[in-house]
Amino acid sequence: MRETLIRGADHILTMNDRREELQGADILIREGAIAAVGRGLTTSGAVLEAAGCVVTPGLVNTHHHLYQSPTRAVPGGQDAPLFGWLYTLYPIRAKFRPEGTLLSSYSCLA
Repeated sequence: MRETLIRGADHILTMNDRREELQGADILIREGAIAAVGRGLTTSGAVLEAAGCVVTPGLVNTHHHLYQSPTRAVPGGQDAPLFGWLYTLYPIRAKFRPEGTLLSSYSCLA
């Protein structure tokens, strides 16, 4: 049986019927579903230390342009209308190569 324990999160937004917010609590995930939420949970499976983290359900970003992170602060592209933004940034991004795209994505994720 696959289990993962998210242990010791500073703050957990449960989104249960009572909208509880827990501090210093754990989440046990079994076979891809939440099996328990509370303090002092244990597992023989993987453990993710969550001290210093906020855990929220369902906030999954399914669409992100990670490679664009290095061009976020380019003058002329900030606060520009769509076409001004495109005309400013696309010539820069056209010069990106696979390695640059990978490094851009890594830096954005960090």
